Amino acid sequence: MSNLFNKVINGRQFNFQPVEFSGEVEYHVDVKDEQGKRWEFRMFRATDNKWKLEAEKLPTWIPGLEPELASAINEHD
Repeated sequence: MSNLFNKVINGRQFNFQPVEFSGEVEYHVDVKDEQGKRWEFRMFRATDNKWKLEAEKLPTWIPGLEPELASAINEHD
């Protein structure tokens, strides 16, 4: 399994931590907004083999970056 990594996307540092869940690797991801509030969510591999974001009540700019977040994971793996 890969290790914790960071990636700057749109000027913000996203922190990716791999977690094994039911034999599958997911990523716990966190990022701070302009006010310093930390937002947390998970990225998981869907049945179509693409990385998907899952969380509740995120600011719209985070789900809007799902393709870039998925790309960051793919580049790291």
